[in-house]
Amino acid sequence: MTTAMIAVGATGAFAQTQTEAPAADAKPAEMQASTNSSFRTEAGPMEVQASDFIGMRVYTAENATDADSYAGIQDNWEDIGEINDVILSRDGAVEAVLVDIGGFLGIGERQVAVNMDAIKFVSDDATEGDDSDYFLVMNGTKESFENAPEYQMSGMAADPAMTAPADQTAAMTTEEPVEAEAEQMAENTEQSVENAAESTEQMAENAAESTEQMAENAAESTEQMAENAAENVDQAADNAAAEIDQTAEAAETEIEQTADAAEAQTDEAVANADAAAPTMTEPREGFEVVKVDAITSEELTGARVYDAKQNWIGEISELLMADGATVDKAVIDVGGFLGIGEKPVAVNADELDVERAVDGGDIRIHVNKTKEELEAMATYEKQ
Repeated sequence: MTTAMIAVGATGAFAQTQTEAPAADAKPAEMQASTNSSFRTEAGPMEVQASDFIGMRVYTAENATDADSYAGIQDNWEDIGEINDVILSRDGAVEAVLVDIGGFLGIGERQVAVNMDAIKFVSDDATEGDDSDYFLVMNGTKESFENAPEYQMSGMAADPAMTAPADQTAAMTTEEPVEAEAEQMAENTEQSVENAAESTEQMAENAAESTEQMAENAAESTEQMAENAAENVDQAADNAAAEIDQTAEAAETEIEQTADAAEAQTDEAVANADAAAPTMTEPREGFEVVKVDAITSEELTGARVYDAKQNWIGEISELLMADGATVDKAVIDVGGFLGIGEKPVAVNADELDVERAVDGGDIRIHVNKTKEELEAMATYEKQ
């Protein structure tokens, strides 16, 4: 897909990312040296990589966008969504792009396919000297996108990138064995209590039967035998009571020991699970960690969000400001690539780790949470 996007970079549509068109023979040096080569060693001046193109915001304007460049986002532009994927033909041509839209409609995002020739590349004059900074603008009304048919993915092969890796799946189920083990221990403890109670009850019944039989025998005997029987009854009752107390104490001790063991094992399992939780990795080679307030809101909006294991889990769709100047929270859209509509959640700005290329290009956002933890958060209702 990247190769196809590079090829499209030589067409008129992509040429609008520059304020001045290159000469007709402006090819990369290695391509001029060997036109029959199947490989290239450096990017041409007008090329756009798919990894940068996917995730960009798309704007719509009711009036025609005649100029090739503007100073920043215009007031009459509406943010309708972001590029999710690119559709190629079998001959390598870019036919359409998939755009996730719907956030401004107050419902979950949905996906529409837009013909490539309907998108115009507009340079950003606000970043003078940076020819790679541009906007994607379409001519149309808000209602036209509300009524656009949703793109159906049926019949297409599943994207392997959408399948969670085995180690991530294992990490997701770390707590399940712990919970199952704790439940089993609780069941064993309950069974021990029931057994102890049944044993105590049976012993009491046996003692009562023995006492009754001895009383009947004493009644049939002489007064002395009755007195002896009475003494035996008293002694038997004392012995039974002592045995019952001893059995109850043993059962209580066993219950306490079982409960303590279960609690200790649960604490150990939880500690192991916490120790196995993902942590923020060191920045990749060629990247540096920067603070959130050192990045413009325009750069942060639409940036991809990754977990600590470099798995893509969503994008930033909105920034919430405190006192109108400081970023307080960031709204992350999670789950849209699964085809069930992205879920917006608000994450505190201090939970974000921003990684930017040393040359000032690519920006990646990291959170110390998994996709499942983000999806479990409360849904942020967009204004």
